[in-house]
Amino acid sequence: MVHLLSSIQTRLIKKPVLNKPAYWLLPGLLLLAGSARAQLGASSLNGPGIAINADYQPSSHYIRPEDSLKMPATTVQRRFTLGAGFTLSQKIDTTTGKMRMWNLGVMGTYTSFSNKDYEQHVFPKELFGGEIALQHMRTLNPKWSLMGMVSVGLYTDLEKITYEDVFITGGVIFIRKINRKLNLGVGAALTNSFGTPMILPALLVQWRTGNKFRVDINFPEKISVSSSLNKYDDLALAFRFNGGAYDVENRKDGKRLMGYQEMSLGLENTLHLSKKIDFNLAGGTVLLRSVTFRDKKISDIFSTRPEHRLATNLYISAGIRCRF
Repeated sequence: MVHLLSSIQTRLIKKPVLNKPAYWLLPGLLLLAGSARAQLGASSLNGPGIAINADYQPSSHYIRPEDSLKMPATTVQRRFTLGAGFTLSQKIDTTTGKMRMWNLGVMGTYTSFSNKDYEQHVFPKELFGGEIALQHMRTLNPKWSLMGMVSVGLYTDLEKITYEDVFITGGVIFIRKINRKLNLGVGAALTNSFGTPMILPALLVQWRTGNKFRVDINFPEKISVSSSLNKYDDLALAFRFNGGAYDVENRKDGKRLMGYQEMSLGLENTLHLSKKIDFNLAGGTVLLRSVTFRDKKISDIFSTRPEHRLATNLYISAGIRCRF
């Protein structure tokens, strides 16, 4: 499940933090997290606006799960992502400081895999993920706030689109403001990612410093250290996590739920072209890219499945965002 809405960050709350969550728990754990499946990287929105991002990962050798042997087969990956966030309404009580906000987010991502010399079908030729989500936030008192969300998304390999490709998720999370740098939250999410609707936990931990070198921890999106080179240019070193689940066809074993995981480390340069427009250029190394396949049923959530990997390689990424 991917949610762009939490890219519409507010003064009260940021994106949830998790330590390397398994992809099949993403719908609940990342309910209020932001786009775990198709993040825009350095181009992610930090308020109402629109952003587009493209990244390229050159030819990488396939590592089979049986013995972690690097095979002659290779895959080239290209990804294009478009996201937009809108504030539908916002009311602030000037006496108490309480706030109520409604946000709307839409996201679409297209990924292509150019596969060569594979003995059997592993990576799909293409993946598409699209989603629309409605988010509500309100302060309960000076220390506590509430965030709720419902989303409908389509996550498919485009071979055949049916109701199996539709992912619906909703949930709530209660957030405790520890101090001006730290927010903690816990809640629950209801999702149909495994066919039968089920409840999963939703967690949030966000911590950010504001010194010369800014440290930003926003799992599952990123851990970054950044600094302003000047008023027009920011530079960051970021570790990012990207992943999610898709419904896929044409597997010989009949397993429909594909989990994708990606971890990268790189430098991200942001040029402030104007007060509302930024251009982002990033590059580094992809530390992990892997997929697993399992049955789309609750009993298969914690089962162990072979992990098909691609070798470590470089990546480049570019994008632009415009704030409303």
